[in-house]
Amino acid sequence: MFADGYVNIINIDYSQALIKAMSEKYKNKPPTFKYILMDARKMTFPDSSFDIVIDKGTMDAILCGDNSVENVDKMISEIHRVLTPTGIYISITYGTPESRKCYLEKSKFNWNITIQTVKKSYISSFRS
Repeated sequence: MFADGYVNIINIDYSQALIKAMSEKYKNKPPTFKYILMDARKMTFPDSSFDIVIDKGTMDAILCGDNSVENVDKMISEIHRVLTPTGIYISITYGTPESRKCYLEKSKFNWNITIQTVKKSYISSFRS
């Protein structure tokens, strides 16, 4: 995204090791490109802070843990809170639409949901 001209990018993760590694890797980026240690279920950003939130597998990871339904609801509620009124939430998931829509279709969110399916592909590398 940065290479395509998006310069105000904030990345959050629950893993201290990941935040440290990515901050080091991208230390030469401008101050508007950040990695922050944060729990998606309890974000510290003000309301209506973001035009777009992209979730790449976070919902999947939360659904693998204890209290998954409650924790996904907390995460989605926080995403809803930090999005602007016209903001967009993009969830990239391995789950089927049927298994994920139930978390998004709650009346408190009042979202219009569009599903885009991408064909699965596999990349293999071999050494001799």
